[in-house]
Amino acid sequence: MIAGTTNPLAVHAGLKVLQQGGSAADAALTTSLAQIALSTGAAISYAGILTAVYYDAASGKTYSLNAGYDTVRSEKDPLSIPTWGQHSGRTALVPGFMAGVQAMHDRFGKRPFAELFGPAIWIADHGVPFSPTVEEWLRQSSTFVTRLPETRRIFTKENGDLYKAGELFRQPELAETLKNVANQSAAYMYRGAWAHRLAAAIQREGGKMTLEDLASYEVSWTEPRRISYGDYEVISLGQGSLGSLVTLGSLKAVEAVGMKELGHYTSSAETLYYLTQIFRIEKSLSLMTSEQRGVFLPGIDTSIEALTTEKTARLVVDHIRQNLKDAELTRGPASAHSAGVLAVDAQGNVACILHTLNGVLWGTTGIFVDGVSIPDSAAFQQQTIAAIGGGARLPNTTNPLIVLKDGKPILASAAIGSALQMATVENLINVLDFGMDPKSAVEQPNTLGPYLGMVANAPPKPEYEKETFREGEFPKSVLDQLRDKGQAVKVINDHSQDGYWIGIQLDPAARKLKGATTRKLPSLVEGY
Repeated sequence: MIAGTTNPLAVHAGLKVLQQGGSAADAALTTSLAQIALSTGAAISYAGILTAVYYDAASGKTYSLNAGYDTVRSEKDPLSIPTWGQHSGRTALVPGFMAGVQAMHDRFGKRPFAELFGPAIWIADHGVPFSPTVEEWLRQSSTFVTRLPETRRIFTKENGDLYKAGELFRQPELAETLKNVANQSAAYMYRGAWAHRLAAAIQREGGKMTLEDLASYEVSWTEPRRISYGDYEVISLGQGSLGSLVTLGSLKAVEAVGMKELGHYTSSAETLYYLTQIFRIEKSLSLMTSEQRGVFLPGIDTSIEALTTEKTARLVVDHIRQNLKDAELTRGPASAHSAGVLAVDAQGNVACILHTLNGVLWGTTGIFVDGVSIPDSAAFQQQTIAAIGGGARLPNTTNPLIVLKDGKPILASAAIGSALQMATVENLINVLDFGMDPKSAVEQPNTLGPYLGMVANAPPKPEYEKETFREGEFPKSVLDQLRDKGQAVKVINDHSQDGYWIGIQLDPAARKLKGATTRKLPSLVEGY
């Protein structure tokens, strides 16, 4: 079975790989590569990042892959990196996506590496109808997407007009790049001709990325983080992932509260209050220095890895019980523009992939290199880059995960969007505590986190003190009670800060699978 957050055609391509004897890794990677071609590199990119959790049935072990961004070695003044909308090559980071594809296939793939690229190459070479969604994105972003001639020629027809929905859209330069990677390995993008052209394009725009930055890039296989949760073991990304810290720490706090006894979060204001405060505190703790954590929660083990322990969970819950309303907590950037893929093969291997450009659509610099969009992911992470220095792996907020029971996988999960942490934890609660299957779980509403004030084509106007809910999804009486407990509320009627979840539930004994994807995206779950 395979599930993906976006582009049903890409998910179907992954299913075909499973039917041809490919592994879960082969199927998930094929889908990921095709997703980017179908999105035209807008929301996800071959120059983005990839993270994954993988269960290997033969060994019974779970692995964590981090192919995140590296910072640029010669960037000595990161606080002066221009922000969104200011065209600069300094906003680009060293990409990890294609190195991650190579590493995951090398370890867990069964089909030839070049086969993974077949659907993406076909999409780029032969063309597909231009998507209405991409047309709208292009309309919003046309000023910077058409800024440079190499990008303008991708999205304009011979008469100079931008492509419109339904028109055949081909990407010949991208097809050629993908063919070169398929034949020469990911090294083509890190030490080959494409790497030379990327470094040159970035430097022309004032950036400092060099061939050394690209050639020295290495993925990280890290020990996964894991917690016990009732009768289950929940496993997510290892060191370098802030997202897994927030997710696993939140689950431990949920367990400490005993939320199942309090009632479901859609009907119990007490449960809902605990959830909103847990998410706020756990995210803040992940972003604080060790000294700040010690001041905020006296008695805490201030190390970053201690955030997922039972002791920290009890301290978080005690803090919530003692304070109906928190002081302003540390804030961090929201994740932007991602795709998730889950796959389970006939041997019981499980792949959970999350890949993202983590920036504005196509990157506001409008840089493309041989058909590949170059994200502007440094444009909002200046503080973090300054803290970790040049040539370091940038922390990420993704959180693909696998749940085990008695050592066997029973749930695979991935989420995208600015509210991905809330969507993940709340859907896990739905499945593990309230006995829902993935379809019933994903139909429940989710909390959306502090209000980020994101409006199209305008600077954000956040109101972090307010918790965000979509209009009509939660009972008014429950939200009124939440306000009475001291949590301010913001009700919105758009999808500006959603969380989108996909899940596959496994029954090892019956060898049955159930999958579901969010209805808010063009997503798909397929099996055979």
